[in-house]
Amino acid sequence: MPDTAKDAQDTLSLSVVLSVYNGEEFVADAIKCILDQTYTDFELICINDGSKDGSLAIMEQFAARDKRVRIIDQDNTGLTIALRRGVDAARGEYIARMDVDDWSMPDRFEKQMALLRQQPELVAVTCDVEHFYDDGTPSHTAKIRKDARVLPLYLVFTNRIGGHGQMIYRRDAYHATGGYDPNYNLAEDYDLWTRLIEQGPFGVVPETLYRYRTGHDSISSRNAIRQNEISCLIRCRQYEKLTGEPLDPEIAKAMYAFGMNRSLAEYSPGQISEVSEVMHHAVNTFFSKNPELKSELFDTRRGFSSNWWWRRDHVTWADFPRKAAILSNVLSWGFGALVAKYLPN
Repeated sequence: MPDTAKDAQDTLSLSVVLSVYNGEEFVADAIKCILDQTYTDFELICINDGSKDGSLAIMEQFAARDKRVRIIDQDNTGLTIALRRGVDAARGEYIARMDVDDWSMPDRFEKQMALLRQQPELVAVTCDVEHFYDDGTPSHTAKIRKDARVLPLYLVFTNRIGGHGQMIYRRDAYHATGGYDPNYNLAEDYDLWTRLIEQGPFGVVPETLYRYRTGHDSISSRNAIRQNEISCLIRCRQYEKLTGEPLDPEIAKAMYAFGMNRSLAEYSPGQISEVSEVMHHAVNTFFSKNPELKSELFDTRRGFSSNWWWRRDHVTWADFPRKAAILSNVLSWGFGALVAKYLPN
């Protein structure tokens, strides 16, 4: 089936890109929550990525009732390439993402677009994301309460944006990066954010505007090992870009475990200490390159000290060497925070 609106030439403020593969269980709700947005100047591009179930028929029903819905029907390529095609077909000044098994609050676009209009220097905007289970029960809410100007540092350690579907980004900035890179599938969002933020700052709407379904058979859960490997490649690349020094892939894996609150029991005390050392180096390098952000150094170091403190229960006192390494990291980051606060120069 061809693109149902490929000949349309009118520009819009926003294009929403939704890739669907065998998503008949969720796709109607996903489309409905987009069409019910209080912000209405958008098109919804639905890519049917070779679904073998009834997804396409459901999308066609919505397209027949609402001219904002466009359908691209293609053989299965995987999410990354499907998203590239969707963004390439977009006519909007901005691109909003939506994942088929998630949910956007009715005022999501209105509030995110308002921030983008208020601060035209922004190239992307995220928001708080509520994680929920299939029965609707909330798991937790992921928030970004750091100064958004420090996000390039945090993206060295992990995908601090914390998701994909909640983002809106400028289409011209996206194309300037080269777009989604198929070489980084399964972590295509993390890879894109690290390149997109080089085009300009990100903004944050500090409200829950997006709900992320967790604990089910998602692409990420089915491919967790490979996603970890790809994420570590990105982490090594970003660390070297910031510091000019290579990052040991094993330390990058341990950093991933730390950043994702996974168990550190499989890493040696020496590796746990080295994770902290390379993080210290990255933080010091970032703030030396961005002296105008020095006021954020105390909060950054204090935050990492707290994060190491939370990881203390990853190992028991019976494993004293690892426990001692983690507690030593707590102290080193805590001391660094005090230095930043009381001896800032």
